[in-house]
Amino acid sequence: MARSDTPRTAAKRAAILDAAQACFLESGYAGTSMDQMAARAGVSKATIYAHFQGKDELFGAIICRRCDDEADGLGAVAATPGQDARAALTAAGRQLLDMFLSPEVLRIYRVVVAESARHPDLADAFYRAGPVRGRQRVADLLAGLAARGELRLDDPWQATDAFIGMLRSECFQRALFGLPPNPAATPDSTVAAAVDIMLRAFGR
Repeated sequence: MARSDTPRTAAKRAAILDAAQACFLESGYAGTSMDQMAARAGVSKATIYAHFQGKDELFGAIICRRCDDEADGLGAVAATPGQDARAALTAAGRQLLDMFLSPEVLRIYRVVVAESARHPDLADAFYRAGPVRGRQRVADLLAGLAARGELRLDDPWQATDAFIGMLRSECFQRALFGLPPNPAATPDSTVAAAVDIMLRAFGR
């Protein structure tokens, strides 16, 4: 759907997304209505439909916005001159893990898991807007390091899955389930272990 990119339109779109996110996190996906989101944003339902086709598209846009914020940071890592593989992977790994552990992301993730069986379209929207886009950006970063001679990769996507999988280990799992952190599995130690394994597997 074509949209105007005027500042006023962009501000209204952002306000709708902020309101929708608050409603989804408070009431869950099934419990959130377009009327509720419109009231929270202070706009009419017609205004929401002028920007988004429905709840799935709104939820996907929320995830895309969060993913795009992280992409700026990964792009900065990739563009840093003279950075070796260890430094680049450490910076990228810490940024990714900080995102995984953020209360906002954890709450969104829980909403998707809770609703996915009843609303597979929601799960699909989340997966395409979040994990797929995020994996692409990490794969691009790893491919860039390989092109600079910092890594030896046959398949950047396979290496990406390995790296992200190691980051989503005990530290993330405990946060996801609301368990107290394990002092032996801190964000720093998690990233350091993942980087060490990546360099042993793919380093030159």
